[in-house]
Amino acid sequence: MERGSLTATECGELDELLEHAQSGNHYALLGVATEDQSGAIQEAYYTLSRQWHPDRHFRRDLGDYAEHLDFIFIQITKAYKTLSNPDARRKHDREARNSSRAPTQAKRAAEPAMDAPAPSPQDPKETAKAKARQKKRTDQRGRGLTSIRKQMRSQAGRARRYFDQGKADYEAGHVGKAVSSLHLACQFDPRKKEYQALYESVRDEARSLQAEQFIQAGASAEQFQNYREAIAQYQRAVDLNPKDGMPYFRLARLFTRVEQDPRQAVTYLRQAVGKSPRNIEYRLELGEMYNELGMGLNARREFQAVLKLDRNNPRAKAGLKKS
Repeated sequence: MERGSLTATECGELDELLEHAQSGNHYALLGVATEDQSGAIQEAYYTLSRQWHPDRHFRRDLGDYAEHLDFIFIQITKAYKTLSNPDARRKHDREARNSSRAPTQAKRAAEPAMDAPAPSPQDPKETAKAKARQKKRTDQRGRGLTSIRKQMRSQAGRARRYFDQGKADYEAGHVGKAVSSLHLACQFDPRKKEYQALYESVRDEARSLQAEQFIQAGASAEQFQNYREAIAQYQRAVDLNPKDGMPYFRLARLFTRVEQDPRQAVTYLRQAVGKSPRNIEYRLELGEMYNELGMGLNARREFQAVLKLDRNNPRAKAGLKKS
């Protein structure tokens, strides 16, 4: 899922909140216990509001989480209002209890029926009671299975709607919106390989497009000698794990010339070469950096790799003599 500038911890917290928001479990969403009183509920709401109010993050690049954040905050507010109102809270608890019974009933329905003890033929009242109990159990099992089937059909229907919306958004060129819808489709129906395949494909394309935007912003900042901003933009690009080594290479140069941190520069150069192994410039820069750090064997390996691609390369020959 496209995370923008969010940290891995923030993404994990939002994923968990989104799951609770979609489930409709107000207690889990606010992170409170069912027996907690209004004070604890209010404190939990204020904490989440301060952390995840959309206005607090409007300047950040949130990736696919931008649309989710609005939905999550709406559900947090709804949860607070529901649990703060005694009547609404009782209704919520009652519906939650009814919902939790359905899986238990379905489990019972799947178990082999136990034969009831044979009533005494001399006791017709006991026979009638046994038949009534059996009918009640059968009716309960039937209602439980019906409830589960309805829930599964509802989730499958929602998944299909999100999938169709995501596909339409993608075909219309709205890649970011498509990723969000397709992600929800996979959440509601994770068994559908069709949903997962399109989601992963569109997500990768969205990441590539966003990485390219960050790279362009970094190049622009470099042009105006705003090197700190350039580093920040290139870092955002590499956080998206792009296929090309160029943003890693640009970061390496900036860490060499601006930050004066050659070891971090080597790390980025290694990643650049790993992404683009046939790029001669990246390998030459890495080899020369190895020489500066006294890592002759590593330098020799890079220069030899360059000479396999360009056997007369003067920089590679000169680097080999120094290594």
